Amino acid sequence: MLFDINRVKENKIRSRESRSKSFLLNRVFGDLENRILDLPQGWKCGLIEGCRKNDLKELSKNNKVTISELSHDTTKTQSLDLYANLMQLHWSNDPYSDFFEKVKFLKSEGHFMCCLFGSETLNELRDSFFKAEMKLFGAASPRISPLPEIRDVGNLATKIGLNNCVVDRDIIKVSYKSIIDLFLDIKEMGETNAILERRKSLTTKNLVQEVEKFYFKNFIDKKSKKDVYTINATFEIIFLYGRK
Repeated sequence: MLFDINRVKENKIRSRESRSKSFLLNRVFGDLENRILDLPQGWKCGLIEGCRKNDLKELSKNNKVTISELSHDTTKTQSLDLYANLMQLHWSNDPYSDFFEKVKFLKSEGHFMCCLFGSETLNELRDSFFKAEMKLFGAASPRISPLPEIRDVGNLATKIGLNNCVVDRDIIKVSYKSIIDLFLDIKEMGETNAILERRKSLTTKNLVQEVEKFYFKNFIDKKSKKDVYTINATFEIIFLYGRK
């Protein structure tokens, strides 16, 4: 096992209010909602997991759709025309089984959609933590979750039996004034480190300062205004669509 799933749930619940204010998540939720709204209107029963009703302005008005913040308890297989998952499935200890269990909800020809963080997400922070820990401690610990590449998601979709698959991605660059602002944004999205082998002790001030030094050295925003320097952070969002 790689992830502490209970901690993942705790992080999501703890960030319940702040997540709804995240411009990045609002952008992602809005994108997936538009993709669902663009589907043919023949479907009659849908389930969307990973957000609250107020995150989906139009679909929340549709009584054909159940919207669930966490996993929705259902034992009914082949009961849905539409299943969508928002920003949950990158926290998976067994991607094949987790994706396959969701596909089982669908009727034949049902629509499957999901979005999740991809491997380029926070690569600048990953690199800065590695260099800082190697300098201070001579060894590095896992700080940023290992995330799938877009081809991994496409290959997985085929293995679990989805047809007519479309996989694409959105690369979002965000500027931050300090490393603390980036940490806060990650926390408010409910995406704090939940790797089982993570360091359980608090991150020291010296480490944070060293991480920030490497970050500003290597990933400064070249568009920064004079005498006001910011750092860039990359977020890769992978979108998957398929039919059962």
